[in-house]
Amino acid sequence: MALRSFLRLPALVLLVLAVPAASAAPAQAPPPPSEVMGMLRQLETARAQGKTRALEADLEEQVRTRPNDAMPRVYLAWLQFPADACWNELKAVSTLYPENPWPHVGMGLVYLRWKLPVEARPMFAAALREAPGFAPALWGEGLLLQAEGRTAEAEARFREALAGLDAPQIRTSLGLLLAKLPGREAEARAELTRSVEAWPEQPEALRTLAQLARVSNDVRAAAVAGDKLVALKPRDKEAHRLQADLWLAASEKEKAAQSLERYVALGGAEPAPLGLLARLYAELGRAADETKALLRLLEADPKDAEPAIRLAELAEAGGDGAAAEGFFLKASERAPGRADIHVRRARLFMKRELFQEALAAYRAALAAPERRVPEAEAEAAALVRLFRLPSTPAKGTQDTIYSRVSLGLVALYMERLKQQPDLKGNLKVRVKVDENGRATQVDTLYDSLKDPLIAGHAYFAFLDAQYPPGRDEPVFQYVFRPPK
Repeated sequence: MALRSFLRLPALVLLVLAVPAASAAPAQAPPPPSEVMGMLRQLETARAQGKTRALEADLEEQVRTRPNDAMPRVYLAWLQFPADACWNELKAVSTLYPENPWPHVGMGLVYLRWKLPVEARPMFAAALREAPGFAPALWGEGLLLQAEGRTAEAEARFREALAGLDAPQIRTSLGLLLAKLPGREAEARAELTRSVEAWPEQPEALRTLAQLARVSNDVRAAAVAGDKLVALKPRDKEAHRLQADLWLAASEKEKAAQSLERYVALGGAEPAPLGLLARLYAELGRAADETKALLRLLEADPKDAEPAIRLAELAEAGGDGAAAEGFFLKASERAPGRADIHVRRARLFMKRELFQEALAAYRAALAAPERRVPEAEAEAAALVRLFRLPSTPAKGTQDTIYSRVSLGLVALYMERLKQQPDLKGNLKVRVKVDENGRATQVDTLYDSLKDPLIAGHAYFAFLDAQYPPGRDEPVFQYVFRPPK
């Protein structure tokens, strides 16, 4: 607080020096509180809509032409609420016009916005000393009591203020207070409804009113409040997000999608609304738009596998198997413990006749603990039979393993010759073995045979084999020629 006061002092001195000698003529009495509160509403509306320039110019002219009237300066300060410049100007006005309660009320409200209730209290007390029963000061005290958590006293003070001055600002404060109290929602709606009817340009009141109406299942009232909020704050992305929820509650999916599109256009990137937009596009049959929304969601939430799964489904439906596999891979990386994703990858590989990749995906599925697929074990076993893999892996020296794998490869090659009598070629693989004798990687160095089943047999037979302990990278080569 000491720092804020230090920063304001030079500005205050300048402001006082810049004012004409008001003491030469009596100060002009302020207008009735209702008129001032109306002007303050006009200022707040202009600020909310970003249209303060004309008002500011007019008030500056009034300050020059009406030196004995404090109110143009109060209004001019209010255009900068709650900035330091606002407080500085109000402080200067309170010094020049100590009998005017409005600068004290204004400073008190600034303090409350700065979350300094201790400093706010004497401001409202000073206003009430100058004008006993002054409703705007009672309103300020109600806000102060609310900030201190003294809810019942705050409500009583708001009602006391309303009894002296029925102003939308005071009624809104009462409604917002009641909205936070259990069981007082209906009262809150009544107060806020009356307030926004008199003064529609209240973002917080409209937002709260829409939420209260939605909780009460009053879809029409919620949508009306949301429309007013969006009209008032067209560049407020959260207002569009709220309106999307309201349209959805009213079963207006197209309008909900439009609201979320505006949310995205304004920079909204939260996963929840992006996911809702994607689902709306799906329900509306807009696949291309759904894909774009899912890609945004994929970027916004790096952990969720569902967007990648849905993108894979869309790609598969569009006939792009490679893209579908890529999205399923991304999904499996985000949720490696989900067996169902690995199974879907495996089945997609089967459709594309990528049998080696399919069996690898099935094996990942069988090792995954979550969302297991009962059919996966039988489907994997059918692939093992297709590759003619041995029931027990090869084990021993490299020569022993080579010979054992050779038996399976030759048997499979003879089967394949029945379908392709001219099948021939060479196959060369390298195996990376760790210190425990386990294969960590099998790389195909050369394959002129181009038979996926034989290549797959070699891959899994060497991958499953148990090698002598110690890091190594043995190379195994086979030559396949039809018997003469």
